[in-house]
Amino acid sequence: MSRIGVILRRWLPLAVSFELMMLEGPAFQAAIGRLADPALNLAAWGLALSLSLLIESPVIMLLGTTVALARDPGSICAIRRFTLTLCGLGTLLTGLVAFSPLFDWITIRLMGQPEAIVSAARPAMRTMLFWTAAIGWRRFNQGILVRYGHTHLVSYGTAVRLTTAVGTAVLLVGYGRLGGVQVASVAVMAAVVGEALVTTLFVRPVLRRIVVDQSDAPMSTLSQRDIARFHLPLAATTLLMLLAQPMTMAALARLSSPTQTLAAWPVAFMVLLVIRGGGIAYQEITVAQCKTPLADAPLRQTAWLLGSLGTIAALGMAVTPALSVYLMHVVEAPSALYPLVASGIAYGSLTPLLTALGSWARGLLMGAGTTREVYRGMVVGLTTMALTLVIAVGLHADPMASAAGATTLASATEYVYLIHAKRRLARAEGMIPSV
Repeated sequence: MSRIGVILRRWLPLAVSFELMMLEGPAFQAAIGRLADPALNLAAWGLALSLSLLIESPVIMLLGTTVALARDPGSICAIRRFTLTLCGLGTLLTGLVAFSPLFDWITIRLMGQPEAIVSAARPAMRTMLFWTAAIGWRRFNQGILVRYGHTHLVSYGTAVRLTTAVGTAVLLVGYGRLGGVQVASVAVMAAVVGEALVTTLFVRPVLRRIVVDQSDAPMSTLSQRDIARFHLPLAATTLLMLLAQPMTMAALARLSSPTQTLAAWPVAFMVLLVIRGGGIAYQEITVAQCKTPLADAPLRQTAWLLGSLGTIAALGMAVTPALSVYLMHVVEAPSALYPLVASGIAYGSLTPLLTALGSWARGLLMGAGTTREVYRGMVVGLTTMALTLVIAVGLHADPMASAAGATTLASATEYVYLIHAKRRLARAEGMIPSV
């Protein structure tokens, strides 16, 4: 089998897992579309989810940290302790935001969201109190599975999550006494808790084999400070990445037709996210494969292949009847949102390519242990996004073009920075091959 074939075989289970997870979004949007006041509830769900994702940002990269550092039983125990600390802090922060006036200050004063959307989003935020803990514990265990060659089990866990999410949403829609945003929040919590539980079951025999196989290994010297030094730049990177959605929603709230565009953009963003899923999953494969002999060119070529296919798919979705079929029969979105969603996807069609290339460059730097450059790249991207959105608001630009354009420019500038950082490190230290 060719080197690209080997990479794709390792990548496929993670990509399937990510795509299954991303299908949650359309499933929840479909549930909301079948209940009362779909535009309001779509906007409220987008708000609650973006804030919950922002709070959970420190735990998302636990998968990558575990893949890179979980070398023996001692290091696994150290990372588990670090994981539990992050999960506890995230839960406390969620409670502080959801159950105090801080929620109104963030959403109304800081983000400029309409009060009707804020009122609908608040109960959902409270329902998702333990979201960060469930996600963090699952990402840690998935990292062990990926590190030790059991990526197919990650896909099985995500299939359980999707099944639970869809089943819960169907039951609650049939029940008919909850609003759309409440249905989505209850279903997503049932799903992430279910996935965390089955992933824990999957990892137990793997851990037992690790203990037996490495019983004579020297005691790990990995400290909490070592883990923090590696992980915190990655956590900051994710935090900055997830700031993009609240920033975008804040800009849309200040442009024309805010209720419509705040409902349409999460739908367009979710379609793009599903298409980008394979590219996002490519980061962990790059981390795992980058030190394999002669892997640099195949890793780069595979990134271009996956990204190009994603961009073609996004353009196809935007300009063919497939999008109308999806919006009409799956999401059941109001017809007034159709042209807005289509324009958002079209304007953002380059993001799948940039996502795959960014994952490749980021994975090479992570594999070399240089996580600070990853963080700096995200700072560059987020700064670009912020400036673009400020200019768009000042010019009263088209809302969907502003949102998608800012996302695309941010991804492009981050990728350019990461490539320059990769080349600079390759020349200076010989840590990774140059391109």
